[in-house]
Amino acid sequence: MRDLAPQPSRPRVRYVSPRFQGPAVLAFAAIIAIGGAIFWNLVDGEFQRVIPLAAIQGHYTFGSAYDIVRDLLAWHLAGLFVGVFLAGSALVLLLVAATRHGIGRSVDSLRVSADGDLTTSTGTSAIGEFDRFGKKIDAARSDTLASILMARNEVAALAAGGIPPEEFRLRWDELKHRIRRIAP
Repeated sequence: MRDLAPQPSRPRVRYVSPRFQGPAVLAFAAIIAIGGAIFWNLVDGEFQRVIPLAAIQGHYTFGSAYDIVRDLLAWHLAGLFVGVFLAGSALVLLLVAATRHGIGRSVDSLRVSADGDLTTSTGTSAIGEFDRFGKKIDAARSDTLASILMARNEVAALAAGGIPPEEFRLRWDELKHRIRRIAP
């Protein structure tokens, strides 16, 4: 007989959309590349100044070429680390602020929609996912507003009268069905 003991559930892996990750990864890569270019430019300039000077003075007191540039290289590496760390931290804070702004604008838009205002645009941030989400909210709101306007015009036409009772009943049933699709 088989053992039917329940298997322990594995935690579900949650992925973040690659469309959201792409620009952030490119921004971090740009920070690292710019930091590397600045580091290379500064170190190259310093090496071109220090190495000929050491050659002129005689490098006999040094054990290796590394001894000549050790302190210089250590300070520049520390500067590279601090610069890239601070720039990356600033980028993370900007991404967090932009994300909070986009989420806040989307939530505000949904709250305004719940209060009945369907005309104000979402105006989310430039982060791709929030911009797409805001456009979807705006599209749904405009479709709903168009359906409401069509229903309002149909009500006005029915209220104007002058149609036979059978046609009135058919149009009224169709209008009720349309209203149920707007607000189930």
